[in-house]
Amino acid sequence: MNFVHRIIKSSSASSSSQAGSTVQKLVRTELQHAKLVYFGEFHGEPRIISFQTQLVMELARCYASIAAINNTSSINKKADDDAPTLHLIMEHFSVDMQEILDRYQQTRQHKEMRSDEEENKAFEELITAYNEYGTEGHNLHPYRELLQLCRESSERGGSKNGCKVKLHGGFIPRNQAARLNKEAYATKQEFFQEMSSKGYLPKENEPMHQALFEKTAAAESLILRGSREHRLLIQSLMSGVDIYSPVEKVDDIDNLVEDEKESKMARLYQAQLLKDHAMAYKIAKLMMEHAIAGTSDNDKYMVITGLGHLKHYTGVPDCLHGYLRQEALLNPNVHHRNTALDLLLSLNRAPIGSSVQRPSFSGIGSTLIGCQMMYEIYLEETYPPMIEAAAKNEDNELEEDIKRKLLKELYLQSPGSLDQYILNAETVRGPLLQFSDGLAGFQRPCADFLFVYDEDEENIIDEAELREAELSGNKTQKCPFHHDQSKDSAKAETIEAYERVGQSAGLRGNATRAKAIMTYLGYSDSDLEYIGENDIFNFQGVANPHTVANIQQGEVVLDIGSGLGIDSFLAAKSCGGADKCEDNDYTNKKPFVVGVDIAQSEVNHATKRAIDRGLVVPERIRFIRGDVESLDDVLEKANLAADNLFDVCISNGAFCLVPDKRKAFENVFKALRPGGRMAISTTTVSDPKLLDPSFDWPLCVKMFANLNEIHPLCESIGFKNVQIIDAESPLEGMELPDDGVAHSLDSEKRFKIHGKYSDQYEFLHNMDMDALCKVVTVYGEKP
Repeated sequence: MNFVHRIIKSSSASSSSQAGSTVQKLVRTELQHAKLVYFGEFHGEPRIISFQTQLVMELARCYASIAAINNTSSINKKADDDAPTLHLIMEHFSVDMQEILDRYQQTRQHKEMRSDEEENKAFEELITAYNEYGTEGHNLHPYRELLQLCRESSERGGSKNGCKVKLHGGFIPRNQAARLNKEAYATKQEFFQEMSSKGYLPKENEPMHQALFEKTAAAESLILRGSREHRLLIQSLMSGVDIYSPVEKVDDIDNLVEDEKESKMARLYQAQLLKDHAMAYKIAKLMMEHAIAGTSDNDKYMVITGLGHLKHYTGVPDCLHGYLRQEALLNPNVHHRNTALDLLLSLNRAPIGSSVQRPSFSGIGSTLIGCQMMYEIYLEETYPPMIEAAAKNEDNELEEDIKRKLLKELYLQSPGSLDQYILNAETVRGPLLQFSDGLAGFQRPCADFLFVYDEDEENIIDEAELREAELSGNKTQKCPFHHDQSKDSAKAETIEAYERVGQSAGLRGNATRAKAIMTYLGYSDSDLEYIGENDIFNFQGVANPHTVANIQQGEVVLDIGSGLGIDSFLAAKSCGGADKCEDNDYTNKKPFVVGVDIAQSEVNHATKRAIDRGLVVPERIRFIRGDVESLDDVLEKANLAADNLFDVCISNGAFCLVPDKRKAFENVFKALRPGGRMAISTTTVSDPKLLDPSFDWPLCVKMFANLNEIHPLCESIGFKNVQIIDAESPLEGMELPDDGVAHSLDSEKRFKIHGKYSDQYEFLHNMDMDALCKVVTVYGEKP
């Protein structure tokens, strides 16, 4: 797929790899053992269909491989007719169209009909028959490659991949569904009886019929069974009501739903439910038929329909479970009851992992794939290079060509950072991560996997760009701070580098080395014990600002560049922010710790770890994304007073890479209360004259503050009693132990800011870095 796209996984907010291996990795690691895959699409979108086609192709290839292995190891070899089958059930065709679908696939069985001319003829015949039928009205031309793939696979298990892909119509015909709200109240029963007689819905004598209608006092009301969550979802799709923001009064929305039962919205919802029930009934019958016939081990299923019919496992999935549940409870045949129960239990769980060996092809579990357009992520409001590019225009708008270029660069050079921006977008965060917090209180995320794609058809990535990105990303680790950049682009590189740090922070690092470094920097044994084994390997810093800050009980603390939270946790311990109130009343702001960091992934990790540690978030400790150069705006957006709020400000290494040092110190001064103090640990250049211009110095070194300029700078801002305290923290020569974790798989996956880079800075090994640079803690008081 030669366009910007990502696949985001809801359970761990991780993603698959980029570019050509995306679909293959998704199938091999997540989907290959699934019994049922739901795919919620936006109809006719070429980039979604491209993904669907590759997904079906890879699933078929994978299923054939698994079946071949099982057949080889089996005593009783399977016949060709027992080849694995992927049943593809599509909304685009009604159940009445099964004959034309069968005819389209059966013509492929004649081997002589393999020319492009014959394939084109078969597809055009399908289109003609589809249009003559005239009830569904979808544009099938974008699905041509997908449909032809299904046709090719029908030739005795598929000559290309050894797995059949069987097409099925999935919906009740539109002209029949449209009759629901036109029927008089008295004739609704006749309408549903007619729909049942045509095979669209279960008949009254079938156990599944018990799942068709709501159980109301008025049995004759014939209201199709749905759910409160599903009603709210459909209502929000039609009216724009926010159902994901946290709420306090759930009763209000429940009353609204009750009032809507006889409204136009309610009638539209019933029309939606009719389609959901019809598709679910089709799937239930198909799965039961295969299971009872004993072919279930060879059958897997994929459903393609609009996302609104599947989102949060409402709609079709909920109806399907209802039908299987009634079949398991009420079918008089014991074998049928047990079969339905097995299917129900299987579909109610997630697919097993790829590492688990299956004795047969038979799948377990269901999974849901949804879609999201990239433009709704609003990168132009959150991604610094786009914000900066827009700011350079008089109308403060981002030109499309520049936006395309920046998006493509972000995708190719730092896909992990792109994932983080996607996860932080309100349109994704609510449905995917905070789905239970809002009005609907969903039990499951909008999807298990979210396919986020750039809908801009002009933004194409060619093969040369992909190869270059793969080579640069896989061969060597380059210094994240390049030497030939402006301050603005340097800040963007800083954000990107630390976003990658945050994304791998959950992987275990070398705790022994971290303890040794912190001990060398003056952290006490009680500090190390408090941080603990689950956090200590995430220490980031150049010194120990706490020995200078001398944080007292009851104080409000600001941590600039809070990173993964280690120094903020220690600050909370010192000021009392780690303590809980007996009455759970945290209205008093003191004590309180605020950590500010430029990387959202680090903010997310620190917040999660604070919660896991039992700290009171956000009343006692809080982490927010922000830039010290715009600190007042950051605090105001977080509903914190920007001026005179903090008793003490600490920082451990963040000021090293701040382009505008004066602005940063000015903002610290502004944030402190009168009498407040700062303890800023940072690396400096002892004498800029030592930076020989003939050398290609890393930008990070060139951004270090001039040691001799810090004191007068702070005094000019207004700080009193300014002290530049030698942190006695060497840049080289520190002997550190190794507990072996550094070479573990997790440790190798952790992104490190200071690691082995390319040869361009090898000359630094011959430099006396302790003479060139000095780590200091800058102390100052606000009068």
